[in-house]
Amino acid sequence: MMEEEEGEEEIDEEQVDDYCAMLDRLGNFPEKVAINSLSMAAEDFASSPTSAATVYDCIRSRLVDRTSPDGASSPDRKLPLVYVLVKLPLVYVLDSLLKNVKGVYIRIIQDDAAEWMSTVYDIFDRANKVDEKARLKKVWNTWREFGVITDEEKWREIGKCFLEAEEKTKVAADAKATSIAGIGRAADGALRLAPSLRKQMQLLLDEVQSTGVDELDKVSLERLADINPDLLQQIKEGAEAAMAEESQQGQRQQQSSTQQKQSRPLPPANSQAAPAPPLSDWSKLKLNHLEKSNDLIASLQRHVRSADETTVVRAELDDTVHLYASISASAQLLTDMLQHWKDGKGLAFGGGDGFGGGNGQNNRRRRRYSLVKPENFTNDGLKKRNDAVIAQLYEVGLPFVCSADGRRFATQLELSKHLDALFRRSQLEKTMERTEERSWYAEEGSWTSGRNDADATAPVAGEEKSSDALRASADSQTNASASLAASATVVADETRDRCVLCGINFAMFFDQDDGEWKYRNCTEKNVENDGPTMDDEEMEPVLVHATCWEGLGSPEFLTPDQIRHAA
Repeated sequence: MMEEEEGEEEIDEEQVDDYCAMLDRLGNFPEKVAINSLSMAAEDFASSPTSAATVYDCIRSRLVDRTSPDGASSPDRKLPLVYVLVKLPLVYVLDSLLKNVKGVYIRIIQDDAAEWMSTVYDIFDRANKVDEKARLKKVWNTWREFGVITDEEKWREIGKCFLEAEEKTKVAADAKATSIAGIGRAADGALRLAPSLRKQMQLLLDEVQSTGVDELDKVSLERLADINPDLLQQIKEGAEAAMAEESQQGQRQQQSSTQQKQSRPLPPANSQAAPAPPLSDWSKLKLNHLEKSNDLIASLQRHVRSADETTVVRAELDDTVHLYASISASAQLLTDMLQHWKDGKGLAFGGGDGFGGGNGQNNRRRRRYSLVKPENFTNDGLKKRNDAVIAQLYEVGLPFVCSADGRRFATQLELSKHLDALFRRSQLEKTMERTEERSWYAEEGSWTSGRNDADATAPVAGEEKSSDALRASADSQTNASASLAASATVVADETRDRCVLCGINFAMFFDQDDGEWKYRNCTEKNVENDGPTMDDEEMEPVLVHATCWEGLGSPEFLTPDQIRHAA
């Protein structure tokens, strides 16, 4: 036994100095070549416990060193940044000894790692180096994943600092979730608010964010509770005050109506009161239903896309699958309803104009601008300028202009139908067979080519087939439109989730071949800018429905007027 120990190579003082110099040159960057050189140098002494302990002490002394440039050393002292960053490369050197060199280094490092691991974590924590703490924790996790440390209890003892930090974070999160601005939180992080109070607070928050805030930068009530609890408290107080005022107004109106009923004489016994016209609940809401539906569809589609990036526990798999299936189905249903409304077929909410109250709104607009007086249509009256008549013929009565022929229409639906008719007409003209006729002054080649009368009249026979050609071209156009809508797909982009021509959200589906969420019936086109932009770009790419683009006549570029009229 003594002979084996005498045969082991021992490290001398000169080799120790050289190894320490290599450690000092490592600096704050974990260079792989330098770490491999340090591991190879330490591997020569992997069979000697004494020499291996000496090499380990060289690394450990630099890890736990808290000496500042002024020579002071204290556990509570915050080190300068340059002295903090050199700790992580030294940890990688010890990690390389454990995984690559092994030997007696495993026992030496395993028995002492709990002490220097907590010291290094504390240094990073005092310097507020979040990334370094995360990398240190990753090294600790790999020791169990690669089987370097098989004892679970010993592994947890080494990473005690990480476990305590996780426990503190969880306790802080629970304490924060208990009450924010006097409002409790549910287990999923949602604020515990009464439905009426939440609605009023959301209205106030939307009013605050209506000016000067980009659409993508707007926050919800839950997010506001995390970033600005004081503003949430102010919004809550304002919502409660508004609700109290509405309640008082309702009570006063109820009292006044009661007094009027008491003072009103009773009708005769044989008279019958006229029934009041029923009001739809939808007509009482002052909301832009199309915009709100588009935002809801976009939110549902974002939840569906985020499902691919979420790690789901197997026990929760069944419920999660049903949840995302319901979200996807809801988004598709709302998209189909908006498309149904766009096509002019209406919805079942109380009117042929789509959402409830649409007919009343159009009637109110007509009454507002119906200032044309028939008595002014006299010889003298026609000589005077009548702004009401001009408005009815242009911006007020016919606000939608066709970019193809300049015709004006009262509604966007009429304009869309007109554009579709123009497109079908242009397609039919391309497919129709035309009759060739001899001009008045025929060229010499026409006389010397040997054409006879039968050849000259041969194209006339094509007129008999014109009707068949029209029907065939119409069928081919329908099939081409259906195939275009099915083949035109674009990768889903939540910043561009709706068509700029019709304002309806794109239908989203998951492409199994590419493994990405995509928009169906979607294509990307460029819009020519009217003038110079901040980015000096003449073209701006936008997403449109392939069928909407085809309805415009399939132009190579879109104009800003087409988007403005659609908006």
